Amino acid sequence: MEYGPGFVATFLYYFVTTALVATFAASKGLGVGLSTGLPQQLGLLLGLFAGGLGGYFNRTVSTSISFKSKKQLTKKLNEVLENMGYCNSQEDDDGVTVYWRSPLRQLLSGKVFVKFGDHDVTIASRSIHLKKLRRQMDV
Repeated sequence: MEYGPGFVATFLYYFVTTALVATFAASKGLGVGLSTGLPQQLGLLLGLFAGGLGGYFNRTVSTSISFKSKKQLTKKLNEVLENMGYCNSQEDDDGVTVYWRSPLRQLLSGKVFVKFGDHDVTIASRSIHLKKLRRQMDV
């Protein structure tokens, strides 16, 4: 199940955005021109830092959980997701249930994708949310 960007795409997004903003902010804030190269160096360093953190915490990952009772796992999963603020869900044509938060919270958190198999469930979301979900599911 592939949903959302992995590490490389997420790293590039945070790196480029941070590097550009930091370069122009350093240029204006320090009062030095772009021709000196200092703003670009600061932008590069901050971009690498933000790209690494963003790529690690916000990349999309997936995990599989085995179950004996689909009904019990679904109940537990819905409780945990509700506690995390995911209150809406919709099943798509591929049998994947998509959970999301309210529109304002969704801007910063993304969605959770759940697909049930015969004896396991695959869950995909941002790395930081999936770690929290696994801890609360006790798996």
